[in-house]
Amino acid sequence: MQPGHLSVTVLLILMISVFGCCGSPPINTIEEARLLKQSGEFSQSLMIYEDIIAKDSSVASDIILEYAEVSVLAAQSERIAQYRNAALVAVSMLESNPSNIDVRIVGELWRRLGWEMERSSDSLQAFHCFDSAIECGTDDSFEDEWLFRGTWAGTHLGYLTEIPDSLAGTTSADSLITLTAEKYLVELDRIPRTRTDIRSDILIARLNLLPFTDRRHDEMLALTELNSIGTITPELRHHRVELLLELSMVDMSENRNVQAREKLLEVWHSDFSGEKIQAAYLLGLLAEMNGNPEEALGWYRDACSVSPTSRGEFVVLAEAKRDSLLYSNP
Repeated sequence: MQPGHLSVTVLLILMISVFGCCGSPPINTIEEARLLKQSGEFSQSLMIYEDIIAKDSSVASDIILEYAEVSVLAAQSERIAQYRNAALVAVSMLESNPSNIDVRIVGELWRRLGWEMERSSDSLQAFHCFDSAIECGTDDSFEDEWLFRGTWAGTHLGYLTEIPDSLAGTTSADSLITLTAEKYLVELDRIPRTRTDIRSDILIARLNLLPFTDRRHDEMLALTELNSIGTITPELRHHRVELLLELSMVDMSENRNVQAREKLLEVWHSDFSGEKIQAAYLLGLLAEMNGNPEEALGWYRDACSVSPTSRGEFVVLAEAKRDSLLYSNP
């Protein structure tokens, strides 16, 4: 075998032999840990670093950095909980160690560990890792992590808000939940629109958070965009129609009749019979408010004919209005 083709393992054995002859430190040295890391033996290297740290917790910061780096590499290569937990300990130690190490390096380690947690379906730990990364100031290109956090927050707001038992069910608790939702909406808003590959996911994450706020208009914008993209689900399409009705009634109460009519006509052209009946009834009311009883009568008749077997609230109201107009204008 040519000298240039000696394996890393053979080189390691030769170096250990030389160290032993010269009375150098025992085999578990920092040099051996570095050699193992270079050869891709991350878990073995980690064991040596852990031994060094256990014997002397006051080691230099650059050694703690090496320890944290190899722990993350071991977690990524071994893909088991033991090494992910070891990496949490190591990176936490690095973060808490006062030194001149660039915090962006620490943040990048948190980010890498976060994605390893996500790959292992440990979403809670992934969320906290990304949180630590952002705190380290590495949020200048954090688009995928913001999306992950916003998506996870949308279904775990109660956990993230940490509402004390004494405030549960109170207005103060609702305010805290709203503030938490707004925090993650801000992060989602920072993802540029040029990320069209994840735009639908961003909108869905926003739609999970917006109901915890009073931003109904923004919720409608997100639903409309999702609908135009063509990725809206049947459930969200129905919710959009319901929201159109809700916002149209707000418009009517504030004398924005033109805007109300636009929304109601969109509901009328939807596939949801219950909402179509309500929209026709409200369009009839708008026509009456505008002094057009003939148009109003047409809408009331439409409301009654959408579903002939229906006896819902707005069918009954439309029938009463229809009969009243017929009586007044035979």
